[in-house]
Amino acid sequence: MRTSEPPTLRTTGRSRRLPIVTTLAAALCTGMTLLTPVASATPVAAEPVTCETTSRSMPQTPQPGTLGPVGFEGTGTVTCRDAQGEPYLEGSSTFSGTLPSPEATAAGVTPVFRSRVDWSDGTVTTGTFTDFGTRLAENGALEFTINGVNDADSTRFGGYTVVASGESVHVSSDPVEEAVKTQNGKVTYTP
Repeated sequence: MRTSEPPTLRTTGRSRRLPIVTTLAAALCTGMTLLTPVASATPVAAEPVTCETTSRSMPQTPQPGTLGPVGFEGTGTVTCRDAQGEPYLEGSSTFSGTLPSPEATAAGVTPVFRSRVDWSDGTVTTGTFTDFGTRLAENGALEFTINGVNDADSTRFGGYTVVASGESVHVSSDPVEEAVKTQNGKVTYTP
C-alpha cells in the first residue's frame, strides 16, 4: 500500500493554479460572449411615422404698395398614433410661408414653407421647404403638398424626409374671417 505524500510547494501550486486558470478562462469567454453581440449588432432601421395635422392659418398683411408674394402664417396640432389608433406623440405647430404670384413662379421664384413642431416630450422638429405647392380641387378646396427634409439639428426626426398633403378650406362665410382657413392633412417622416 502506498502512503500519500504530504503536499509540497510544487504539488500545491499546481492544484491551486488549475482552478484559477479555469476561472479566468471562463470569465474571459463569458466576457467575450457578452460583448460580441453588442459590438456586432447593427442598428434596426426606423420605420416611417405618419401623423395627422390640423391647423388654422391666415394671410399676412402685405406692405402697402408692394406686389410681392402672398405670405401666410398659422398654428396647429400634430398627432401621431400607434397601431391601435391611440395617440402616442403630440405636438403644437407654428408655420409660415410665401406663395409667389403666377408670374413670379414662371420666372423661377419658388414658394417657401417654414415649420416648427414642439412635441409633448420636449423635442423639436423644424424645416424649411421649397417643394411646396397648391392646387384648386374640384370640390373648391385648396389642396397642398409639401416635400423636403427636416433640419438636421431637429431633436426629433432630424434629417428625416417629409411628405405632407392635405386640404385647406375657408372657416366661415363671415366677410371679416373670409381669409382664415383651416387645414387637415397628413405628414410622413421617413428616416
